[in-house]
Amino acid sequence: MDGLFIKIKTTDGEEGVYPIRPKTIVAFENKFNKGFAKLLTEDQKLEHVYYLAHGALKESGKVVKPFGDAFLETLESVELASDPNSESTETA
Repeated sequence: MDGLFIKIKTTDGEEGVYPIRPKTIVAFENKFNKGFAKLLTEDQKLEHVYYLAHGALKESGKVVKPFGDAFLETLESVELASDPNSESTETA
Protein backbone atom coordinates (compact mmCIF):
# COMPACT_ATOMS: atom_id res chain seq x y z
CA MET A 1 0.00 0.00 0.00
CA ASP A 2 3.00 2.30 -0.31
CA GLY A 3 2.55 5.34 -2.46
CA LEU A 4 -1.09 6.07 -1.66
CA PHE A 5 -1.93 9.69 -0.95
CA ILE A 6 -5.03 11.68 -0.20
CA LYS A 7 -5.75 15.19 -1.46
CA ILE A 8 -7.84 17.23 0.95
CA LYS A 9 -9.45 20.65 0.61
CA THR A 10 -11.16 22.08 3.67
CA THR A 11 -14.00 24.58 3.90
CA ASP A 12 -11.55 27.24 5.12
CA GLY A 13 -9.70 26.98 1.77
CA GLU A 14 -6.72 24.98 2.98
CA GLU A 15 -5.47 22.34 0.51
CA GLY A 16 -2.90 19.61 0.94
CA VAL A 17 -1.71 16.18 -0.15
CA TYR A 18 -1.01 13.70 2.64
CA PRO A 19 0.43 10.17 2.61
CA ILE A 20 -1.72 7.36 3.94
CA ARG A 21 0.61 5.73 6.44
CA PRO A 22 0.49 2.29 8.11
CA LYS A 23 -1.02 3.66 11.34
CA THR A 24 -3.97 5.08 9.40
CA ILE A 25 -4.41 1.85 7.42
CA VAL A 26 -4.48 -0.27 10.59
CA ALA A 27 -6.97 2.08 12.25
CA PHE A 28 -9.09 1.87 9.09
CA GLU A 29 -9.05 -1.96 9.15
CA ASN A 30 -9.90 -2.03 12.85
CA LYS A 31 -12.83 0.38 12.44
CA PHE A 32 -14.36 -1.38 9.44
CA ASN A 33 -13.27 -4.93 10.39
CA LYS A 34 -12.08 -5.76 6.87
CA GLY A 35 -8.87 -5.54 4.88
CA PHE A 36 -7.89 -2.15 3.49
CA ALA A 37 -7.45 -3.34 -0.11
CA LYS A 38 -10.84 -5.07 -0.18
CA LEU A 39 -12.65 -2.04 1.16
CA LEU A 40 -11.03 0.19 -1.44
CA THR A 41 -11.83 -2.08 -4.36
CA GLU A 42 -15.04 -3.99 -3.58
CA ASP A 43 -16.90 -2.41 -0.70
CA GLN A 44 -15.88 1.24 -0.88
CA LYS A 45 -18.15 3.87 0.59
CA LEU A 46 -17.46 7.58 0.77
CA GLU A 47 -17.27 7.17 4.54
CA HIS A 48 -14.10 5.13 3.96
CA VAL A 49 -12.44 7.93 1.99
CA TYR A 50 -13.41 10.52 4.60
CA TYR A 51 -12.10 8.30 7.38
CA LEU A 52 -8.76 8.03 5.58
CA ALA A 53 -8.70 11.82 5.24
CA HIS A 54 -9.26 12.15 8.98
CA GLY A 55 -6.43 9.74 9.76
CA ALA A 56 -4.03 11.33 7.28
CA LEU A 57 -4.66 14.80 8.70
CA LYS A 58 -4.09 13.55 12.26
CA GLU A 59 -0.90 11.76 11.23
CA SER A 60 0.39 14.97 9.67
CA GLY A 61 0.08 16.75 13.01
CA LYS A 62 -3.05 18.74 12.17
CA VAL A 63 -5.57 19.29 14.93
CA VAL A 64 -8.83 17.73 13.76
CA LYS A 65 -12.23 17.24 15.30
CA PRO A 66 -13.24 13.67 16.20
CA PHE A 67 -14.46 11.68 13.19
CA GLY A 68 -18.13 12.40 12.66
CA ASP A 69 -20.42 15.20 11.55
CA ALA A 70 -18.30 18.02 13.03
CA PHE A 71 -15.22 16.77 11.14
CA LEU A 72 -17.14 16.12 7.91
CA GLU A 73 -18.44 19.70 7.93
CA THR A 74 -14.81 20.90 7.63
CA LEU A 75 -14.26 19.08 4.31
CA GLU A 76 -14.76 20.63 0.89
CA SER A 77 -13.35 17.74 -1.18
CA VAL A 78 -11.28 14.58 -0.75
CA GLU A 79 -9.52 12.52 -3.45
CA LEU A 80 -7.37 9.39 -3.37
CA ALA A 81 -4.23 9.38 -5.51
CA SER A 82 -1.37 6.92 -6.01
CA ASP A 83 1.01 9.80 -6.75
CA PRO A 84 0.59 13.23 -5.17
CA ASN A 85 1.30 14.89 -8.53
CA SER A 86 -1.11 12.75 -10.54
CA GLU A 87 -4.82 12.97 -11.16
CA SER A 88 -7.07 11.47 -8.50
CA THR A 89 -8.52 7.98 -8.53
CA GLU A 90 -11.56 8.82 -6.38
CA THR A 91 -13.37 12.00 -5.53
CA ALA A 92 -15.59 12.55 -2.56
